[in-house]
Amino acid sequence: MIGLVNRAVFAVTRGRVVLYRFGGGMPGVMVGLAPDGKPDIITAFRDGDDHVLVADGGDGGALVESLRSATSARIEVGGRWYPVAIVMIERESERERLRKRMFAQASIHERYEAKRRGAVPVARLTPQGTPAPKPSDEAFSGI
Repeated sequence: MIGLVNRAVFAVTRGRVVLYRFGGGMPGVMVGLAPDGKPDIITAFRDGDDHVLVADGGDGGALVESLRSATSARIEVGGRWYPVAIVMIERESERERLRKRMFAQASIHERYEAKRRGAVPVARLTPQGTPAPKPSDEAFSGI
């Protein structure tokens, strides 16, 4: 039903209004952590210039341990790599604020997936030393 209404509104407004965004999964960013090695796509969302990494489950498990042991990190945006600082999100109040921000940016399907997997914001990546990549440079891939 939502799809039919969405298509009708899209057609009537000639593409200017989309009621609901449907996606293939949660957005992600390519992250390289040293000394662990090869880059990997990690579920993330934007908070200003920062990328907030999201882990499944209550504590984040292996991702949190990798982030804690990393000596440096970088992200790929628009085909370029940018060095970033890692700040772990420890306070529950900050996690809750970021969880609300994540849901505000997410499509219906992304919200469902995040709730189903128990997604929790675990770390903030802040660009360092270079101009922050513009959000328009990003190409998120579904996870």
